[in-house]
Amino acid sequence: MTRRTRRALAVALALILSLSLVSQAGTGTAAAAKPQRPNIIFFLVDDMSADLLPYMDTVRGLADGGTTFTNYYVSNSLCCPSRASMFTGQFPHNTGVATNLNSDRGGYKAFAPHEPRTYAASLEKAGYRTGYLGKYINEYPVTGTDYHVPTGWDEWHVAAGSGYGEFKYQLTNYVKGETPGLDSSDGTYLVDLLGKRATDFIARSRERAPGKPFFLQVAPFAPHARLNVKPGEKEPRFPPARRDRPKTQFPAGEFPNGDCGGPDCDDIDVSKLPAFDEDTADKPSWVRREPLAPALVKQLRTDFRDRIRMVQSVDDMVARVLGTLTAAEKRDTYVVFTSDNGFHLGQHRLVRGKSTAYDHDVRVPLLVKRPTAGRHGDLVTSAIAQNVDLFATFLDMAGIGAATRDSRDGRSLLPLIQGDKVEDWRKSALIEHVKPNPAAPGEPEPDPDAEPLQAGNSQPPSYAAVRTAEDLYVEYEGASKPEYYDTVSDPKQESNDSDNARTADLAKVLDALTKCGKAGAPDCWTAARL
Repeated sequence: MTRRTRRALAVALALILSLSLVSQAGTGTAAAAKPQRPNIIFFLVDDMSADLLPYMDTVRGLADGGTTFTNYYVSNSLCCPSRASMFTGQFPHNTGVATNLNSDRGGYKAFAPHEPRTYAASLEKAGYRTGYLGKYINEYPVTGTDYHVPTGWDEWHVAAGSGYGEFKYQLTNYVKGETPGLDSSDGTYLVDLLGKRATDFIARSRERAPGKPFFLQVAPFAPHARLNVKPGEKEPRFPPARRDRPKTQFPAGEFPNGDCGGPDCDDIDVSKLPAFDEDTADKPSWVRREPLAPALVKQLRTDFRDRIRMVQSVDDMVARVLGTLTAAEKRDTYVVFTSDNGFHLGQHRLVRGKSTAYDHDVRVPLLVKRPTAGRHGDLVTSAIAQNVDLFATFLDMAGIGAATRDSRDGRSLLPLIQGDKVEDWRKSALIEHVKPNPAAPGEPEPDPDAEPLQAGNSQPPSYAAVRTAEDLYVEYEGASKPEYYDTVSDPKQESNDSDNARTADLAKVLDALTKCGKAGAPDCWTAARL
C-alpha cells in the first residue's frame, strides 16, 4: 500500500467517524452546530526547518485556497522564548523568557506569570472551546495527576517530561468537568496519539458545545531530536515512526529506504542544502571552522533523511485531523501551520542545532488555510511577519476588538491572509538570542537544545539581529564588528560584508527594536516600521 493510498484511507475513515458522531448527536444538535465565529486549528511543530516542507504533501496542500508567508521569522530560534512570543505577542526582551531552563532565566518559571494573558485566555473569554495537545513549555511540572492547567484551556493533553523520544512518554488527560488523568505510553508513536486526541477533541466539541467555535492547538515534538543520544546506539537521533523507517532495518518499515513522502530517501542528500559546508573564513570567530569530515557528512545525511521521515507522521496527523472536519466545519475553520524555529545540519559548517540568525534557523514555514466560505484562490505574501503576530491574528479571527488585539508587540496577519492591501506594514523583523549557560541544571532533564560542545559545533554568543527584505544585520555581544549580508545578492548568507554602508542605518533600527516596549521607548510596532 502506498503512502498516498494509506493516507486517503485514513482520511476516509476519519471522515466516516466524524459524520457518524454528528448523526448520533441528533438532528437538533447538528442544526445548531454552525458557530457564529470561525474555528481555529493551530499546528505548531518543533524544530522544523523550511527544507522539510517540500516532503509534506498535506501540509503543502494548505496553500490550496490558503495563504503562504514567504518571509515569516521567529523572534528567537529557541523553543521556549519563541513559544512565549507566540502565546503573548511579545518579544523575548519583553516576556523575560530568555532560555529553556528555570535555572537560566527561562523555562516554565519565567513563562508562568504570562499564562493568564495568553491568546487562550482571551479566546475562552470570547466564548471559544479550547484544547492544547503535545509539547508546552520546558520544565512545565507534572506530578501524577496533580498538575496545573493554565488559564484558558478546556482540554489539556500535555507531555509530562520528555516526549522527544516519541515512544516513551506520559500525557496529561484533562477535560473540563472530568477527573484529571495521566496516561503512560503504550508504545504508540506520540504524533499518532496526538492526532487521535485531536479528533476526540473535535468530536467532544460538537457534542458538548454545539453552539461554540473551537480553538485547537496541536504541538508535536517532531521533528526534534531525542535526548541523551549516545554513540553507537541503534535508535536514530531523529526517531521516525516504525512504518516510515527503511524496510531493510529493524524494525522494518514499509518502504525499502524508508518513507520520504514521495522521493526515494536514498536520492536525498543533505550536502545539497544551501551553504552546506561553505567556506567560513569571513564569518565571525564563533562560526569559523575546518571543512566537515566525510564521516560527519555521512551522519548528517542520515539525520536529514530521518527528519524527513519524521515529518511524514506529522503530515499524516494533519491529514487525519482535517479529514475529521465535516463540510460545514471546513466552511468555518482556519488552519494554521508553523514551527517554533528552524534547524541547521551542516550549513555554514554548523553541525546540528539552531539559535543562529541565519535564515535556516529563523525563517520557517507559515501556511494558513482559509475557511472555504471565504475568499478563494491561492495567495502568497512576501510581507515580513513574525511569531509575535500570532496572538493578534488569533484574536482577530475570533472577532476580539483592537483594544486587546493590538495591545502587544505584533499585529494581526488576518488582512494579509485574506489578501487585503495593507498600508504601512512592518519593515523589519527583530531576532534575539541569549546564550544559554551550559552549566545550568535542568529539571527533570537537561536542556533539550544544548548539543554537547565538540569540534565543529559551538553555540553562538548572545546577539540581537534585524532582518529586512534585503538585509541581515547581527550584533554579537562583545564583538567589535557586526555581521551583515545583502540577502538579495547573497540569499544563502555566505559573504559577510561587515563594512557595508547599510550597517549604520540598520544599527539604528536594531537599537530601537531592542528597546521597544520599555519605558520611554517607542512601542514595538512603531519601531518595526522605522
